Amino acid sequence: MTRKGFTLIELLIVVAIIAILAAIAVPNFLEAQVRAKVSRTHNDLRALAVAEEAYWVDWNSYTQHAGGADITDAYGYGYRGWRQLTTPVAYISSIPWDPFGRAMRAGQPEPRGSLYEVGAGAIGIGSAGYPGNPGPGFPSNTWQMSGFGPDKQDDTAQAQYSPVPGRKWTWNEGQYPWITIPANDPAAVAEALGIIYDSTNGTISAGNILRFGGMKPPGRVFDLLYALAGGK
Repeated sequence: MTRKGFTLIELLIVVAIIAILAAIAVPNFLEAQVRAKVSRTHNDLRALAVAEEAYWVDWNSYTQHAGGADITDAYGYGYRGWRQLTTPVAYISSIPWDPFGRAMRAGQPEPRGSLYEVGAGAIGIGSAGYPGNPGPGFPSNTWQMSGFGPDKQDDTAQAQYSPVPGRKWTWNEGQYPWITIPANDPAAVAEALGIIYDSTNGTISAGNILRFGGMKPPGRVFDLLYALAGGK
């Protein structure tokens, strides 16, 4: 009786075809995952922006600074400004987590937390600071929110504590609205572009996913940032 089966050559051809298909499909699948997380980040920041505006209606101010640590942080570092949106009045039911998870801050070995970041202050005065230490810019009339983005780097880190190659100024949320940055300096405008995630530079590219709202501070830097990341 004659037995039929695949030859070794035929099996190798099948394996090669499967490998080629996998090489095509896997990167596309991973890219689709990144794009989905980017879309979720934009949706989360939009919901948080609506909550901030509702808070403004009641208090004539935006909430205070919140860093990017976990809600479970023993000191509540990352939850300070966000807590004002949930307690005692729930302007949003819960604070969403950054879908890109914990991220690295340039120059620091430990990862940062998983919450979005928010910065707020008064135009021409500075940051709104922290609860219990409100700083000179509270009540605040302008805000900025930030997600780490696909590169999982905190690209708005403070230059003096976490140096970023080629970075001269501090763009982090704790200093917003960045009154020490010369807002009409062409170099500052160019540097501002580097803190914004742009998918046209590749799905995994540098920059944080940002959103701006409230009153726009004067200067070309803010004209650019509000045009690219304001009210999307």
